[in-house]
Amino acid sequence: MKWFILVLMMGTQTDGSRDWFWYQKPEFQTVDECIVYVQQNAIEIQADMQFEFGARPVEMVYCVREDKVKKLLPQEINA
Repeated sequence: MKWFILVLMMGTQTDGSRDWFWYQKPEFQTVDECIVYVQQNAIEIQADMQFEFGARPVEMVYCVREDKVKKLLPQEINA
């Protein structure tokens, strides 16, 4: 099973939704590989999120299995 990085941003939109970002690359074979990568690249991940979302802080960075990520995505991306 592949693992991916998913970043959840602090705060909610007016419709109650949350902003999040899915790193499609890199992908990992184990959760431990993912965790080590996140720990070693925290500054780069933070910079990416600042570019994507401005000054809003990151709430949490997750390592998520591929099947769980796909449940979050719109159906047209899963096709």
